[in-house]
Amino acid sequence: MIESGHHQIQNLLLDSKNYQDPTRIHKAIIEYQFQKVFQPCWFGSIQWQPFITDYATAVKEARHFRNKFFCALLNTKPTKIPNPPERPRIIWFHEKAPVCINPQDPKNPRYKIAFHTHFHLEECPEPYDTWIRLDWLIRNQVGKGFQRFSTSNSKENKGFVLKPWIREHHANYNLKDYYRFRHHQDSDLVLDIENSDLQFSRN
Repeated sequence: MIESGHHQIQNLLLDSKNYQDPTRIHKAIIEYQFQKVFQPCWFGSIQWQPFITDYATAVKEARHFRNKFFCALLNTKPTKIPNPPERPRIIWFHEKAPVCINPQDPKNPRYKIAFHTHFHLEECPEPYDTWIRLDWLIRNQVGKGFQRFSTSNSKENKGFVLKPWIREHHANYNLKDYYRFRHHQDSDLVLDIENSDLQFSRN
């Protein structure tokens, strides 16, 4: 949820030049979150299956994952999920990339452009403050009955990957696809504002 605006973001939005370069806005927002608001602890990647080819569906599935995750993590109901700082913050990105649609035929691979999702997650409370327990929670509790969430781990299409968050590698990780797919539909929709815990000022 976006809270009160920060002057850096406001200046970018008011500058008409930036309407032609949404990456500058995304970069400023992302840098502010990771430098001023919170330090992520985990970086997750989700390859939805069946593959998602439109941004709205990626947002919808991320919302479903988000609700299932916090319900499992906090042992609560969707209507009782608290806001930060009473729970870990999470920021979502949806990116486009070629995915192999026939991994069973490595000699004649075929690809399509589909959305995959990344999330940057704050440190979680015990007992899910370690990689092995958090990974287990997501695969076994969040993934249970989740039609589009795959735990496959093939070389071609890894359904889910959880890694420790490293600033040098992950802080600007989600800006690269804008340049790769800037001429595609929804090329500027990388940051998922609807599902992310964004804050632009500290009270």
